[in-house]
Amino acid sequence: MSESTEARGANRRKMARISTQIRVDIYRLGLLGNWRYLTCAKALDYNRYGIGLVAAVKLSAGTDVQLDLHCPGMILRGVSAQVVSCQRAGQGYRLGLRTYDTLRDLVGDSNHQIRYLAGMEAMLPAL
Repeated sequence: MSESTEARGANRRKMARISTQIRVDIYRLGLLGNWRYLTCAKALDYNRYGIGLVAAVKLSAGTDVQLDLHCPGMILRGVSAQVVSCQRAGQGYRLGLRTYDTLRDLVGDSNHQIRYLAGMEAMLPAL
């Protein structure tokens, strides 16, 4: 596999996604360059590469967002993500969010916010 393919996240589906139901607050960059609250969503699953959630708003692929993940006992604030997919799901939208720029960034950053969710599966409310 070439480095460029791995950098784009071609292996992201190889890791199992962990089902959960946690509240997620979504923030979008405002006109003045500050993060503004957009909506509340529900996370459905995650792995170390990203998060799948359902929200009431449609977001275009490539949109940068920040998330507050309301986990039991703590809130992970300011988790950076990028929308990679958005599909209609009932009355809302199923969003696929990537929480890294390249896999090299994820591997090199031992303090990446999404890693705090790894190992907490037993504490998170399951589906």
